[in-house]
Amino acid sequence: MHLRILVTAAALAALTASALAAGKPVVNPHVGTDTSVDYTTIDRIIASVVKKGMTDEQKVLAVFHAMRRMWVHGPTPGRLAYDFHKVIHSIGTGACLTMTTPLHVVYDRMGYKSRSWVHNTHHMMEVFYGGDWHCLDPHMSFYCYDRSKPRKIASIAQLRADPTLAHDAVKEGRAGQGYLLCGDKPKWFAAQKNNPRDRWTLERGGRWPKMKIAEPFGQITLRRGETYVRTWRPGKYWYKKSWGPGRGPYHTCGPADRKDTANWPLYEPHAWKGAYRCWAAGQLIYKPDLATDHYLDAVADSKNIKAAGGALAQADAGKPGEIVWSVQCPYVLTAGELKMAAPAKGKLAAAVSIDDGKTWKDLTLAKADGSVAGTFVDEVNGSWAGCRVRVRLTGGATLAKMALTSHFQVNRFSLPNFVPGANVVSVVADAYGSPLTVTYKWAEGPKWKTPKTVSKTFAKNGKFTVEAAGPKWPRMESLTLSVAP
Repeated sequence: MHLRILVTAAALAALTASALAAGKPVVNPHVGTDTSVDYTTIDRIIASVVKKGMTDEQKVLAVFHAMRRMWVHGPTPGRLAYDFHKVIHSIGTGACLTMTTPLHVVYDRMGYKSRSWVHNTHHMMEVFYGGDWHCLDPHMSFYCYDRSKPRKIASIAQLRADPTLAHDAVKEGRAGQGYLLCGDKPKWFAAQKNNPRDRWTLERGGRWPKMKIAEPFGQITLRRGETYVRTWRPGKYWYKKSWGPGRGPYHTCGPADRKDTANWPLYEPHAWKGAYRCWAAGQLIYKPDLATDHYLDAVADSKNIKAAGGALAQADAGKPGEIVWSVQCPYVLTAGELKMAAPAKGKLAAAVSIDDGKTWKDLTLAKADGSVAGTFVDEVNGSWAGCRVRVRLTGGATLAKMALTSHFQVNRFSLPNFVPGANVVSVVADAYGSPLTVTYKWAEGPKWKTPKTVSKTFAKNGKFTVEAAGPKWPRMESLTLSVAP
């Protein structure tokens, strides 16, 4: 028997709150592996890469290599440039100071002092450990060793005093891993003795820009009927403000990544059109069961709506009926698609809002193959607050089926990948109101021609082990979390 629902906005909000309180959705699911870096908090980054028995230098370099692979050279909208997790997980672009600043944040949490230097407009950093300062630059991928025994990573003072430390680092076998891999010149890290305009200065006296840190990143509530797909592959849409036309953020010096021995095992399987580092696509796909009250999990507002024969209809046929669906996503939205079963009579119309319903933009819908559908890009591209989609019923229309797909941008190397051998996958959530199905897809073997899939369902926190064939790292395809309608 279908539940008959006649609700006001206030009553519906109470029903929605009640559904959440009952725990019917899955709240804040998180998937990680013991073989990848967990970037969702700073402490988890450190725990992922810093191992017992490491020296200070090994710890500093492990974090350096794990962090610098998260950026490609490119614009970052000003208000987001110093948002640690949005850049790391979704945007993936940056320049010199916007790369050294988050690295400083991690080193600071580890207990290492750091300071920002500027040489002829280029920013780099120094980290203090072992009683001395050491120069690192994630943007140009630079560090080199001095000629002492035992050797150590050179400081700014050493680089200024002896220009050959940087200029002859490769020739003398003192260059760090991935040394200046994009073709930048050693001159940026060497004093120019005969140049009266040569300038070395401490940024803000060595201080750093303020960084926004909101963590853990990735909190999301998955409602019944919702599927959350994150991939390692680029898609049709990307965050327009962080990149130009043509295609989304990618490392324009792509072939140079072959020289990055620290990160090459992860880069190599994920080549795409000459690039190894590039954006990836994600989707939130919501297909609610409109024959039960489960659809209330995602309802933000409703007017003049009732359940009727396994569908939603106007409670009062003389007045429009409205239902507003909420989209909650920790990543930046890039596009949306709405598809509904065409009604036997009347009309379905839709609009979208990215400011919690304060303003709305009407969507263009077209009929085809028994459906009413529309795609919207500019209306939501760049929204970090999700969106709301309003469906309006008039003329006796009913809403029998609906699929709402929200596209978003992922920085793919922020996802939990596999390595050859045993990978222990951990699945945790704040609440399991419904079973959560976790599905991994990847490819392995020679030229990654062997597709693999594993799927497990959880009603509480748990683990499972995946054996990935080697010797090369697998090509990761997608990680999907889904909750049945």
